Amino acid sequence: PLASAVDALSSPAVRSAAWPAFAMTLAAGSSTGVGALLVCFVNKLDRRLSGLTMAFSSGVMVYVSLVEVVQVSVEKFELEHAADTAYLLSTLCFFLGGVLMALTGELVHTVFEQIASEWRVGRLDIETPGMESDEGGASNVPQVDPESAAIESVLAARNAPSEAERRELLRMSTLIGVAIALHNIPEGIATYVASFHSLQAGVPLTLAIAVHNIPEGLAVAMPVLRGTGSQMAAIFWGGVSGLAEPLGALLAYLIVNPTSSESSFGALFAASAGMMVFVSLSELLPAAYRDTPSPNAVARAFFAGCLVMASSLVLERLGR
Repeated sequence: PLASAVDALSSPAVRSAAWPAFAMTLAAGSSTGVGALLVCFVNKLDRRLSGLTMAFSSGVMVYVSLVEVVQVSVEKFELEHAADTAYLLSTLCFFLGGVLMALTGELVHTVFEQIASEWRVGRLDIETPGMESDEGGASNVPQVDPESAAIESVLAARNAPSEAERRELLRMSTLIGVAIALHNIPEGIATYVASFHSLQAGVPLTLAIAVHNIPEGLAVAMPVLRGTGSQMAAIFWGGVSGLAEPLGALLAYLIVNPTSSESSFGALFAASAGMMVFVSLSELLPAAYRDTPSPNAVARAFFAGCLVMASSLVLERLGR
């Protein structure tokens, strides 16, 4: 019950783990506000840097998921089930998390494709970067990640927008914000779960997610700035889009809290690991390879992320 969860949150034992986990999630979500601030300075995107940060983030997320979070899930299940059953349940929940992330991803890409199609048909008379038209006039699939495409579409706009264009820009910003919020809720769950278990695991994960949240804030803020002419409005709404991550943390707490069974914790840990691995393989790494000319550079950035997370976990164990 909600009342029991709220009462449990006020206990000293729970505060020592839950509140820092909430803080980590809020920090990761707040980085969208940093991205929104960039509307005051950005004239173009550095694709190579963006790609390398995506690869680094995916290394952090994949390593902590497969090495730490899944192991903790099995341990939680073993408190209430036989070892073989616990391993089976953890495995099933891991793949369930991947399936949930895949469904969320399909919804997000549907929204972004709607945005892209409206720009392609010339409603705003803007040529979207990364799009090429064939001889029949049909546009090919964009070769950039959705956030970058959205930002560069606005950067490519000609002169001051008309009133009709302003309305479409604001509508576009709303759709991007909704899509990013849907994408960030599972990330908020994953950040909360990792930080609740261990701040040594949560801090590097928070940094990794914060890094790739920055262009998401910019993707929301850019069309708001162009549609309203107000930097304050752009920064505000770009920052608001990041509140989905703390919402994800709140949902995680309401689902599993000190009043829940150990198996509930095990299920959430495994599902969050599946979410992180899936988003790394389906979103971050493909974007990294698209935006970075050197595949070896992507691999090095990925393993750098793994090394940072591994070092944090090793230091935690040595300090026990």
